[in-house]
Amino acid sequence: MDRPGKVWLGVLGPLEVTSDGRAVDLPAGQVRTLLASLLVAFGRPVLMDDLAERLWPDRMPVRVRATVYTYVARLRGLLGHDLIRTTAGGAYLIAAEPEQVDLWRFRDLLAAARRAGSAEAELALLRDALRLWRGQPFHGMESAWLTREVVPGLVDEWFAAVERRIDLESAHADPGAVVAELRDLVASGPTRESLWLRLIEALRQSGRRVEALDAYQQIRAALADEFGIDPGDALQRLHRAILVEGVGQSDAAPPVPAPAGPVRQLPHDIVGFCGRSELEQLNRLRPEADGDAAQPTTVVAIDGAPGVGKTTIAVHWAHRIAHAYPDVQLYLNLRGYGPGEPVSPSAAAETLLRALGVPTEAIPAATDERSALLRSVVASRRTLLLLDDARDAEQVRPLLPGGDSLVVITSRSQLRGLSIRDGARRVTLDRLPVDEALAMLASTVGADRVAAEPVAAGRLVDLCDRLPLALAIVAERASRADSLREVVHALLDEKARLDVFGAGEDDPHTDLRAALSWSYRALDGDAAAMFRKLGLHPCNDIGLEAAAALADLSTRQVGRSLDRLAAAHLVEHRRAQRFEVHDLIRRYATERAEHDEPAADRTAAVRRMLDWYLHTAVSADNTLMPHRVRDFVAPYEATVPVARFATTTEALAWFEREYQCLRTVVDWAAGNGWVGHAWRIAMAMTTFFDAVIPWQDGTEFYDSVLRAAERAAEHAGQAYLLNSLGCIFLDREDWHRAAAYFRRSLARFQQVEHARGMAMVLGNHGRAQGHIGDHERARRDIIRAINLYRQLRSRRGVAQNLDNLGTTFARSGAQRRAIVCFLQASEITREIGDTHTLAMIQHQLGLSYAAIGEMANAIHAFRESIAAFHEIGIRRWEALVLVDLGKAVHQAGHPGLARQVLAAALTTLTWIGDPRSHEISAIVDGAQPT
Repeated sequence: MDRPGKVWLGVLGPLEVTSDGRAVDLPAGQVRTLLASLLVAFGRPVLMDDLAERLWPDRMPVRVRATVYTYVARLRGLLGHDLIRTTAGGAYLIAAEPEQVDLWRFRDLLAAARRAGSAEAELALLRDALRLWRGQPFHGMESAWLTREVVPGLVDEWFAAVERRIDLESAHADPGAVVAELRDLVASGPTRESLWLRLIEALRQSGRRVEALDAYQQIRAALADEFGIDPGDALQRLHRAILVEGVGQSDAAPPVPAPAGPVRQLPHDIVGFCGRSELEQLNRLRPEADGDAAQPTTVVAIDGAPGVGKTTIAVHWAHRIAHAYPDVQLYLNLRGYGPGEPVSPSAAAETLLRALGVPTEAIPAATDERSALLRSVVASRRTLLLLDDARDAEQVRPLLPGGDSLVVITSRSQLRGLSIRDGARRVTLDRLPVDEALAMLASTVGADRVAAEPVAAGRLVDLCDRLPLALAIVAERASRADSLREVVHALLDEKARLDVFGAGEDDPHTDLRAALSWSYRALDGDAAAMFRKLGLHPCNDIGLEAAAALADLSTRQVGRSLDRLAAAHLVEHRRAQRFEVHDLIRRYATERAEHDEPAADRTAAVRRMLDWYLHTAVSADNTLMPHRVRDFVAPYEATVPVARFATTTEALAWFEREYQCLRTVVDWAAGNGWVGHAWRIAMAMTTFFDAVIPWQDGTEFYDSVLRAAERAAEHAGQAYLLNSLGCIFLDREDWHRAAAYFRRSLARFQQVEHARGMAMVLGNHGRAQGHIGDHERARRDIIRAINLYRQLRSRRGVAQNLDNLGTTFARSGAQRRAIVCFLQASEITREIGDTHTLAMIQHQLGLSYAAIGEMANAIHAFRESIAAFHEIGIRRWEALVLVDLGKAVHQAGHPGLARQVLAAALTTLTWIGDPRSHEISAIVDGAQPT
C-alpha cells in the first residue's frame, strides 16, 4: 500500500502509525483510545467532555483535563505538535489530509463512487476503497466505546460497500460467479438480510433453486434463534417467488390504481440550515441505485430529545436526496407527541393512499389490507417516504412500503423494536457541537454581534443546552435585544428560564415547555414519577443508586423507569449505571415536581437523597480510614440503603465517580436549608481530598459551607469546617493563617464542649506553631492533645500526636528525640492496625533518618510508608513519599535509580494535577534532587 511521507494513520485493521515510513510505537491503553477518538471525528473538534466519556466510561479521574492534556502531549511528542491542534473552545482535532488516514480516504472514495458518472468508474473507486481494509477496525484495542459505538458502524459501511461492489460486478456477469464470495460474507454476517437477499437471488438466477430455498431456511432459522423474528418483506417476497416459479403461479399483485403523475409532498427546506455532521452519517445509510436494479427498502430512524432538530435535519436531508426518488416523495406528520392524539396506523395508511391517487372507494377498511395496498401501489416506483414525529414502532410498521423505497422516520422514541425487527438504521441526534451552535446563533443575530460579544455568545449557547429549538427561540429574541448579555441575564434566573423559551401562544410547536410537556404526558406513571423526582436532584449526572434513594425504590425498579426515560430521550444513559439530565429538561422536571408532587413528598425525597450521599460518603471514608472517629454523623440516621465498599480501591472509585456531584449537592444543600447535611457530607470527603486532590482545591468549597454553617448557627459544623480550612492552609505552608483557623475551631469546640474535637485541633495547632517556630507552644499544645486523647482512651489520637510531637522536635533540630516519638507512635499504630496513621508516621521517621544521614534507615522507613499508602489506595501521599525516597536514593549514591523512583511519582502527581509535578518533572529531566 502506498503511504505518503510524514505521518500516516491506519485504523481499518490494527491501529498502525508511521512517520516518514517508519513505524511509530504508540503507548498502549488510553493514549491509543484518545487518538482513535480524534480520528473518527474526521478533522472536527472533539470536546473535552466527549473525550472523557470515551476514555473513562466507568471510572473517571478527578483531574480529567490534566490527564487528557498529558495524553495529548505524549501524542504530540510522537506525531508532531501540528497534527493535534487545540481549538479556542478547548477541544482537540486531528489536522491531517485525507490521504494520511485510511478511514478518511475510505470515506472520500465512497463519496466519489456515489458521484461517479458510470458503473465502471464507480466500481473502480469501490475496489480502491475496499483495498484499504486490513481487517477489523481498531483490532486489538481494548475500548468499550470503540467496540460499542464505532466499530459496528464501520463494519456496516464495509458490508454496504462490498454489497454495492457485488451488485455492480454481477450486473453484467454470470450471477453464479459471486455465490462463493456471498457464502463467505453471510458467514461473517449471519443475520444481515441484505447479504442473504443477494445470495438467494444469485442462486435463483443461476438455476440453483433448491440451494436458494435452503439458504432462505438458514436465514429464517438464524433470525428466529437470535431475535425471535421472521425475515423481512424483501426476503419473504423473494422466497414466495421461488416457490411459485416451478408450478407456473404468479406472485404478482392485482392491478392497482396509479397516481396521475409524480407525487411531491416534502415540506419546504430550511433556509440557512447550519452544520449537522450527522448528515454525513445519513448519506452513508442511503441506498445507491444503479439504473433499473431494484434495491431493498431502507428504513432510517432519526431519534433524539425534544427540540434537538429531528424534523429539520430529516426534511433538509430529504430535499438533498429527493432527485434519487423521482416517482414519489411523501410526507406525513404522525403527531406522535403533541396536543392531540397520534394518527392511527389505519388513518395514516389511508392518507398516504389518497396522496398516491387511490380513489376512496378502492381503499379497504382493514388496516392490514390498506398496508398491503400501499406496498402494491409503490412496488414499482422509487419512493421517498418521510414519517415525522412517530410515537412508536407499532404506529410506523404498517406504513413501511416495499420495492425501491427509502423511509425516513423521526421520533422522540428510540424505536428499538423497529431496529431489531425491521432492520431500521438508527441515527441519534445529540446536542449541537459548540461551533455549530454558535454558527446557528450567528445566522440569526449576525456574525458581527457574535464576534463582538464572544463570551456572552458562548454563555447563551450553554444556557440553551445547545438544543436547536432553544437556540432558535433565544436567537430570535436576541436579534431584537440591545446586547447578547441582556438575554444571558434573562436566562440566568433558573426558575424563570423556561419562560424565556416561549415563542408566544400563536405556535405551541416553537415553545420549549410545550414540546417537553408532550414527551412528559406520553410517559407511563412510573416513568413520569421518576422524571419528577429527578427534578429534585441538583446534578445533571446522576447515579442509579442516588436515583433509587430519591424515588424510594429498588435499583431494579428505578432502572426500568430510567430506561424508559432514556428511550424517550428525557435522560441519557451515558455510562454504566449513570444517567444525564440536561439543564433545560431538568428545569422542566423541577417544574413538574413542584406542580404535581405534594410538598411533604418532595421534602422526604430530598432527605432520602441527602442521606444517601452522606452515609455512602461516610461508608467510603470509613473504608479509606477505618480507625477515624466520625461522631459528627451521629444525629443523622440512614433512611435508605447505603453502599458498602470491600476495598479502598472501590471507595476511591466511588469518590472519583461522584466527586463533582458531591460538590454540587453540598453547595445546593448549603443554600437550600439543608446545612446540617451539607457540612457533614463535606467532612466525609476530607480523607478523599487528602488522598487524591490537592488541598488548595478545597479552600473555596469548605469556606462556602462554613459561611452557610455560620448563617445557620451550626456551631459544631463551624468547628469541624474551621479545622479543615486550617489543614488546607497547613498543607499550603501558610502557617499563620492555619493557626488562626485552628484557634477559631478550638473556640467552637470548647463552646459545644466537644473534647475529641478539642484534642484534634490542639494537635493541629501545635503542628502549625512548630512550623512558625514557636516550638515551646507547639509542644505544649500537642502534649495537651495527647493527655485529652488518653482520657478519651483513643490510642489512635495518642499515636497521631506523638507523630506531631516528633515533627516538632525534628523542626527544632532534635532529630534523635523526634525518632523516639516516631518509633513509639509506630508501635501503637501497628498494635491497633491503623495503616493510614502508620504510613504518615513512617514518612516522618524517614525524613528524620535522612536528616542525620542514616540513609539505609531512611530508605527502609520511606518504603514502609509507600507500601502502606499503596495498600490503602492513597495515591497522592504515596507519590509524595516516593519523591522523598527518590531524593534519599540519590543521596545514597544511586542517581539512575533515583530518577526512576521520581518518574513513578511524577506519573501520579501529574494525574491528580498536583502543582509539585512541575518541580519533579524538572528533576526527572536532569536536574539534581534538592
